[in-house]
Amino acid sequence: MTIKKILIFLLIVLAQDFFAQSSSTFSRSGLGDMIYSFSARRVGMGDLGIAVSDEDFIGTLNPASWGRLNRTRIEFGANWNGLTVKQNGISSFYSELDFSGFAFAFPISKKYGAGGALGIVPFTNVSYKAKQNIQSIENYDITYEGSGGLSKIFLGGSYMLPFNVTLGASLDYYFGNINYNSKANFTQESSYDAEYNRTFRPKGIGGTFGLISPDINGALKIGGISDVRFGLAVNYISNLETDSSLTSVSTFYTDTIGISIVDMHVPERIMAGISFVAKQTNLFTLDYAFQPWSKFSLNGKTDANLRDAHKFSLGYEYRPQRDNYSGFWQQIMYRVGLSYEQTQYLINNSGINQYAFSLGTSFPIALENTIDIGLQYLIRSGDNSSLLKENTIRVNIGISLGDYWFIRQEK
Repeated sequence: MTIKKILIFLLIVLAQDFFAQSSSTFSRSGLGDMIYSFSARRVGMGDLGIAVSDEDFIGTLNPASWGRLNRTRIEFGANWNGLTVKQNGISSFYSELDFSGFAFAFPISKKYGAGGALGIVPFTNVSYKAKQNIQSIENYDITYEGSGGLSKIFLGGSYMLPFNVTLGASLDYYFGNINYNSKANFTQESSYDAEYNRTFRPKGIGGTFGLISPDINGALKIGGISDVRFGLAVNYISNLETDSSLTSVSTFYTDTIGISIVDMHVPERIMAGISFVAKQTNLFTLDYAFQPWSKFSLNGKTDANLRDAHKFSLGYEYRPQRDNYSGFWQQIMYRVGLSYEQTQYLINNSGINQYAFSLGTSFPIALENTIDIGLQYLIRSGDNSSLLKENTIRVNIGISLGDYWFIRQEK
């Protein structure tokens, strides 16, 4: 199957609602968990990599990274998440498999740092299921469930300015379907169960703007170090027009209580990073991301369970030199990543923090075509010992394909 056939197949598949989400109880607040990268490569290096622009990889956080592509590429992946939730000595396990998105990019002029890209990727996800037991005059359980998230379609390009500063920008279209369900289950036959469904369907436009500096090691002159670059990216989202509905379901009837269109304000995301190569084969990255979720609002109302989010990430990749390839095993890439995240969640005045350790590798299937694997272990907990503690194992598998398109053949 050629890369063109694969692209057509993916466009058909992605027309469906294909973004199942991971199971995190804290995703009940705001728009849920933030998704930084759909790619197994970035997952293996701690998710970010703002200052990295590869010849054979499509970055989605900084559009300036498309300026060094050497051939047309398509990448897509899938995630498996296994989550263990613990509270007061009781634990539960959840797992889920979902398609994580795809990206398509092509070089226009490597000399001028011009490249283009488009794709569809998840931006946030919501998925949880929790049960609360109420003991009063009548004993009953309340089950809370949530699913969906916010996704984006992007289209953009990059260009190199004088002094080898590469700029990039993309036009983003955001859309989503977020569902919240609460159901009361009574133990006595004389009482009837009750259920409430609330749905939000946001949509709107935004933009991502980024830059990557030239190699500044010419000024630093550090021996054994090369390709030292800084990167900066800003993700802006306009107010999203959001269809909102609330439905009540009982044994006898279903009643739509309210339907309205409201504005959803999603705060901008600012990211910065530095990368450098040591001894030609070792790539190091250090990144930071900030998003003031305390400013998130729906219909003008903020969420008391949200605070500003900060993420720090450290990544490493070993990539063998191409002129030293002598067989399959000599072409394998290896990655390691560490990250700390002050998440946007503030539950009962206790902040939820996350620590993550990542591993990754890429196996060649052809020249500059790889199968990528990323493994991540995440620990999420709060300052209050009574809050839930989550341990997540995430497995991301991706395929990266490259081919020569749009190149005029010499006659």
